[in-house]
Amino acid sequence: MARLSSWLHQLRLAAADDVLMREQMALDNLRQIRFGAALISGLYLVASALLLPQAWTPGSGVRMGWQLAVGLTHLGSALLTLVMGALAHRALTRQPHGRLARVLPVAVAVLTLLSGLVLTLFYQWVEPKTSPMALAALGVALLIYLRPVVAAALFLSLAAVGFALLPWTQHDPALLASARVSALAIPLTGLAFSVLSWRRNRLRILLARSLAQANEALALKQAELERMAWHDGLTGLCNRSEFMRRAGLELLRAQRHRHATSLLLLDLDDFKQVNDGWGHPVGDAVLCRIAALLQEQVRSSDLVARLGGEEFIVLLPETDLGAALQCAEKVRRAVQDAPLATGQGLVNITVSLGALAVPFDSGADMSRAYAAVDRALYRAKQAGRNRVEAGSLGAAAPDPGVTAAAR
Repeated sequence: MARLSSWLHQLRLAAADDVLMREQMALDNLRQIRFGAALISGLYLVASALLLPQAWTPGSGVRMGWQLAVGLTHLGSALLTLVMGALAHRALTRQPHGRLARVLPVAVAVLTLLSGLVLTLFYQWVEPKTSPMALAALGVALLIYLRPVVAAALFLSLAAVGFALLPWTQHDPALLASARVSALAIPLTGLAFSVLSWRRNRLRILLARSLAQANEALALKQAELERMAWHDGLTGLCNRSEFMRRAGLELLRAQRHRHATSLLLLDLDDFKQVNDGWGHPVGDAVLCRIAALLQEQVRSSDLVARLGGEEFIVLLPETDLGAALQCAEKVRRAVQDAPLATGQGLVNITVSLGALAVPFDSGADMSRAYAAVDRALYRAKQAGRNRVEAGSLGAAAPDPGVTAAAR
């Protein structure tokens, strides 16, 4: 019972794989039929061109009849092959996943095997050859990917029909026995090759699909790593290094186009008390709230970043000091008027801001601009917090220890 259950499970997996791969198999078959039609139809036409003219020359009646039958069979097979190639091209260009794409490979296999069988029967008139059947079976097995069930039905039917019809044209008992053995062995060999070919293509499709999925996952992982490299993990804003890089480029662009660029530096007031009194999860929620409010209050062309801790910075391209101060005041009021609701009550939040305009002709880089706006933020903290102060590139730097104490 355990072995039977295992076999049934394998059959279900194979059926599921077949459903998943049916469209790809159909595409592969159509491409091979289109390619093979041009080659095989040419061979059929050459064979018919060699045989048909000789069918009208004087000779024995049997020989003439054989040449005529074989030549016409080759000619008809050539025409049918061209038609099948044209249908495969039509299916590929118009409906690669339609019904024709699924039916055509089976039809081509049936016609090819019939052609090989008919030629083999005709050959028995003059010599005991079974090579047409062998070539047809091998061609179908290697060029057309048939599901094992379909392949078994076709090749076993070929064996049965060939075994039954050979006595019509082969009357020598010894030669008939040999031909019948070949009529059984050739389809069975073709079936084995067909199953192996189908399994090989199935593995190829599965490997290609696995590789595509792995490449897609790798691309997503790479994109996520790149995003993490320049984003703050908590708020989703740019981090310090990315902000400094982009802000430095913006200052260079501002110098070239001769317009001012402004910075806002923001720091939460008494944030340590929030963490100590409400807990760090609430503190994280406060930081995310500030990030969202900043993005709501500035333009889409502005750049918002978290520098670290409770400190945020905003780059305002093409903005003078007056407009920067207005934006800073709008941000300050928005934060003050939007306390964070928690299960334990409302958490009131206020921020202090420094605002700085960098004239295009100042020659200041981001290091100098950041130091200046940091001094403005320090003055806002020192003046009582929850306020905005304007900065200047020429102001003296405060003592770092005093700055830290003020914040």
